[in-house]
Amino acid sequence: MSTLEELTDRAAITDVVTGLAHAQDDQDWTALRRLFADEVLLDLSTHHFGRPPATMTAADLTALASTTLDGFDSTHHATSNLELRVSGDEAECRVHVVAYHHVLADPGVVDHCTMRGYWRLGLSRTGGRWLITRWAVQRTCPWEGSPAVYALAAARTS
Repeated sequence: MSTLEELTDRAAITDVVTGLAHAQDDQDWTALRRLFADEVLLDLSTHHFGRPPATMTAADLTALASTTLDGFDSTHHATSNLELRVSGDEAECRVHVVAYHHVLADPGVVDHCTMRGYWRLGLSRTGGRWLITRWAVQRTCPWEGSPAVYALAAARTS
């Protein structure tokens, strides 16, 4: 692979990672869906949900994301320190993420939480585009605020 091809792949994958953060914060579920292969392995086992890894369709993953995030008044997913390995049409990516979630709550109720950790992504080049095939959310630090805000946000959308 030439240096130009490698740089082009790295830029395209960086755009996918950036798009993942922006689509969630913009609640742009169409844009989010376009980032994923038809089937995705989602791993939230170290997140507070504690779900075991599961393969799901991109449509189901997008529906899960919208159900989870639509009840928040704001979210902010900041990514940095992209570590990337590309091998042909496959790539592995680890990126630092700080994810802030806020919901308006009654006075005295903790109304936010911040998760710090990594996204570990597997990507494949399909039809000339890089698509996410594996998304692991790995929390590496204690919560700031309260993860109970997820329940407050969910109650607003049910």
